[in-house]
Amino acid sequence: MRAWVIGAVTATVLALPAAGGAQLRALGAVSMQRVDGAWKPAAFLCDSTDRDWAIAMSPPDRDGQVTLTSYAKPGLATHRATVRVGQGDAGMGHVWYTLTNAAGREVGAVETVNPQMVEAGATTPTVVSLRYGPTISQCRFAAQTRVLGVTAKRSIQVTGDGRGGYRYRSYNHDAALGAVDVPGGGHDTRASVTIDGGRVIDSSRERRTYQFERDGFVYRVIASLEPAQGAGAVQVWRDGRLLLEEPFAAYTAAG
Repeated sequence: MRAWVIGAVTATVLALPAAGGAQLRALGAVSMQRVDGAWKPAAFLCDSTDRDWAIAMSPPDRDGQVTLTSYAKPGLATHRATVRVGQGDAGMGHVWYTLTNAAGREVGAVETVNPQMVEAGATTPTVVSLRYGPTISQCRFAAQTRVLGVTAKRSIQVTGDGRGGYRYRSYNHDAALGAVDVPGGGHDTRASVTIDGGRVIDSSRERRTYQFERDGFVYRVIASLEPAQGAGAVQVWRDGRLLLEEPFAAYTAAG
């Protein structure tokens, strides 16, 4: 698949849409992205399940601009566009937010689902698709998501299992992973690695660390919940030695 290349389309927006705006953000969740080497807040992260990119949307800046940043998978080459986000248009349990350019012409849309439709509970923004130009990206979304992050080589997802534990999934960017059905209108693919029985080993107001174990290897997913100090990564350990660490370029985490 071709990388998503977006042009600089300047526009103005005063704030995130008021109608259903909670679906672009989620109380208790933090979304962050790396921009020019520094962590910046994001409104949401769309990890595409059918395209070779992830997309983060920034909150409005002081000039009222919202920027879409695409991260090519693998490698995370970035492209950016600035658009205007319209009011939510609700129907059939979904809300669509129109994206327009400086001339007021529609150039895309963000689709969300009503959080009440997510039976097991939505803990992160309920964005399920994003259209820009002629291309629609289905966004990875699951109930009880605790962390969704993107590294240069893979996407990482941690979800609650409903029994007090956690499930780890990784999705290698260079693998062909077929789509799977997700209750509540979400999207997902087959995982490259799945590990159940995870637990929280570090829980504070500022950070969560989830640990999973399999075949002598220890997997840790770390995410900051503090917008002023964004940070996140996946690590693999064995016998007390760090074998692998991949930092996130963008992530969403729920407390």
